[in-house]
Amino acid sequence: MKSSFDVYLGQQLKKPKVRAAFEQERKFLDIGFALASQRKKQGLTQEEIAKKIGSSAPQVSRTERRPEHSNVRTLARYAAAVGMELDLRLVAKR
Repeated sequence: MKSSFDVYLGQQLKKPKVRAAFEQERKFLDIGFALASQRKKQGLTQEEIAKKIGSSAPQVSRTERRPEHSNVRTLARYAAAVGMELDLRLVAKR
């Protein structure tokens, strides 16, 4: 059974402007999720990542939760610390 939020979200996502905004936000959140998942897979703490990238544990936490507020260099350093590479692309709008 779907929760009331799931029903509400489903209704809202039928609106093109809402869906576009949701998809854009989701792209950012996926970055933070991927970084946190890789960190956990490697058994690393936020403190350990912070030391590797020259940052603080609270900043690592913010990067995982709200990556769109992090600068590109921070994201690239974090990615490298967990054995990933940040790949940015600019593409023409469809």
